[in-house]
Amino acid sequence: MNIKNLFSPNYDNKLKYTGVSGFFCAYGNFGIVDGIDTDVDKMIKTENGYSFENDSFRAECRFTDYENGVVYRADTFTAKKDLTLTRYCSRFCLEGGDYEVYTQSSCWFTESTGGWQPLVTGVEVANVGIRSTEGATPMIAIKNKGNGKILVLHLMPKGAWKIKASKHVGLNKNYDVVIETGINDHGLNMKIKKGESIEMPELFVFEAENERDLDAWKLHRVFNRLYPRKALPIIYNNWLNRYDYIDVEDIKRQADTAAELGVEQFLIDAGWYGKSEEWEQEVGEWQENLVGGYKGRVKEVSDYVRSLGMKFGMWLEPERAIMTTDAYKAHPEYHIVGSNGVAFLDFANPDAREYMLNITCSLIEKYNLEYMKFDFNAHLEYDVTGNGFYRYFEGSKQFVKEIKKRYPNLYITNCASGGNRMDLSSATIYDSVWPSDNQSHIDVLRIFKDSALRLPPAYIEKYDVRRFFKGLPKYGVKNLVDLPISGASWEVIHNVTSRYSHAFLTGGPLGFSTDIASYPDYEKQALKECVAQYKKDREFYKTAEMRILHDAASVTALQYNDCDFNRIIIQTFTTVMNQERVTVYPKLDFNKTYTYGDKKLSGNELMQNGITLNLEDVDCVSIELKAD
Repeated sequence: MNIKNLFSPNYDNKLKYTGVSGFFCAYGNFGIVDGIDTDVDKMIKTENGYSFENDSFRAECRFTDYENGVVYRADTFTAKKDLTLTRYCSRFCLEGGDYEVYTQSSCWFTESTGGWQPLVTGVEVANVGIRSTEGATPMIAIKNKGNGKILVLHLMPKGAWKIKASKHVGLNKNYDVVIETGINDHGLNMKIKKGESIEMPELFVFEAENERDLDAWKLHRVFNRLYPRKALPIIYNNWLNRYDYIDVEDIKRQADTAAELGVEQFLIDAGWYGKSEEWEQEVGEWQENLVGGYKGRVKEVSDYVRSLGMKFGMWLEPERAIMTTDAYKAHPEYHIVGSNGVAFLDFANPDAREYMLNITCSLIEKYNLEYMKFDFNAHLEYDVTGNGFYRYFEGSKQFVKEIKKRYPNLYITNCASGGNRMDLSSATIYDSVWPSDNQSHIDVLRIFKDSALRLPPAYIEKYDVRRFFKGLPKYGVKNLVDLPISGASWEVIHNVTSRYSHAFLTGGPLGFSTDIASYPDYEKQALKECVAQYKKDREFYKTAEMRILHDAASVTALQYNDCDFNRIIIQTFTTVMNQERVTVYPKLDFNKTYTYGDKKLSGNELMQNGITLNLEDVDCVSIELKAD
């Protein structure tokens, strides 16, 4: 597949399309422009793409070629008079045939759950409302079953979004396959003033050979270079320790241990704010709670954390307010009314943005914040303004960018009920993402692996949330033993080995969110060594690409490597095993020689023969290869 053919008018005759129909379609009070029924709508070649212009608007499609066949597309719609836009979608046209489509659903606790389905008539995937990955994730892969070619497309949301793959049946039983992407046109009625430009969701498109991981490494490489990560921090977040049961002295105990382990950023999560003990009903009252939560002791905690050499951080939910709060009643004009007594700060309103910016900056100054976690725990399906949340998204990004401009060293974690805003567009402004409130190691490994199909691994945080239980029976062991248990909000638990946990924590920002103060001394020492090693390795992980070498119910093998294949780390995780060994086949440079243990082997030999590992239940074997 030559991806450039998707962006060239040369394919029009072959696919029986004319004019603009192979590039975009637009609906509005100007009528319908898609070129299917007329030959007069022609695209004009420009320096880096194509353009179309009529009396109402100008549409530009710009393309950038990156390495490994990755193509970037950006569309701009510019009004030449005041008008209303009800639909604009970018198009990609493929030859006819039998196709399968890969998409991902996404919701709280089961983020980035993917699967393939046959393309019989059409497959449509879209998010649900205001949060960009609620309901689905903005990607699609489409495979031609006849020749095995796979096209992968990643969308960067600029509001509510939609991707659709469908068969367009023509005359003489011929049909073509068309992929359409853009702002979700459900209820779209966007008023655009003369001279105003609307930037459509950008796209990364490339061909993949590997059905297992969709060659996501290609996206990792390009995105890491365009939007480099900060140095990956070691984080402590108190949320999954005791949730909203706050004991300041216990927080200090955790801080003592965190500092001992080498933690760099210590964050207090929800529950610090409001005017009553019912903090859930105080969202929007972003002032320190004197009767609940920390009872006026947040500054004391901040000073204590910083005295231990760590940066201090706080949780904030700037986009939501409870309508019974004084904060909402003072400025109802700054909010969009939702359901169940919840309002949303209208980030499309400059005055509302400035209001929240002032609140955020005052918190940063008062508590000496160098770390923040932004959450978004509410659902709003429909944009009553008719803008498909485009202007809301644009204002939200401006808000974060302005904070970063004022405080360039501030680190911001993106959390929207876990992973409900886990997309490439968010990854351009936030430093990393809390991927799920389900922090069981085994479950998060699956979430991480599938989220990395569309995000660089360095963007995805991982947390140690284990508890150590003493004197438990273990099958095959005569005496009672100490077992580390990993929990999914402690409603579902799994036993995992320390070796599994230590390997699991690498790849992105390394975090803790549990009672680390009660960890046994031997595990604290092991974690101290793990953190120290990670600090040595994190420059590698900051730009590393990830490949999936093995993906089965009982065995998952991940490979991290630099762009030149000089350093490779392979982690093979297990659950309950029904085999003693597994062979993994790394991706290496054929022409290089690698040191593996005390052996020197060629890249060609390792790729051809693989590496056979002996495995145990719920464990991880890590190996490292270095080019000579």
